[in-house]
Amino acid sequence: MKYHRIFILIAVYSAVLLTVEWQTSQIFIRQFLTDIGQYEIAGYAVNTTLSVFLLWAIALLFVISLSCVDKKSTEYWFFISQIIMFTYLGCDERFLIHENVGRLLGRNDAYLLLGLGLLEVGLLVWLGNLKQKTKLARQFLYTAAILFATMVLIDAKFPKDMVLRLSLEELTKLWADICLFLFAWEIMQQQIRIKKSAIE
Repeated sequence: MKYHRIFILIAVYSAVLLTVEWQTSQIFIRQFLTDIGQYEIAGYAVNTTLSVFLLWAIALLFVISLSCVDKKSTEYWFFISQIIMFTYLGCDERFLIHENVGRLLGRNDAYLLLGLGLLEVGLLVWLGNLKQKTKLARQFLYTAAILFATMVLIDAKFPKDMVLRLSLEELTKLWADICLFLFAWEIMQQQIRIKKSAIE
């Protein structure tokens, strides 16, 4: 069956949640199943929701691009690397992975994000073939890099209680995510055009 892996994953997810409630209580499981609108304000966690959505959407755009290229090409491995990277980043944003690792190591978690950023730069240089990407795609990528660096700088160096610090950090992250989404969108469009012209 074409979609059996998706159904298997959702079945495992469902079984885990049912088992957790069975072994604990409804009060405990509600922490995982609660509606965001139940909090004091309707927009609770809206920025994080947008950010996670964009990061996973980027991974999905690269999945579509992946379907357009030959498995033996460098482009194929670049798309694989981006799918892994942005799926992880969405998980990191949703589950506070780098924050928890930073706390565990006793280090500023902003530098862990910087490490991921440098890894992404390495993937882009090694596998990205940026010269063959559209000018607009490269512009979105470079803008995202500047915004990401700004976010890391704010997170690492600005005083925690500074006025507008939190909003500036979160909004530069969101704008970087939007630019990365548009970068992935441009690449997907380019790959579809190439595939279409090859068929014709």
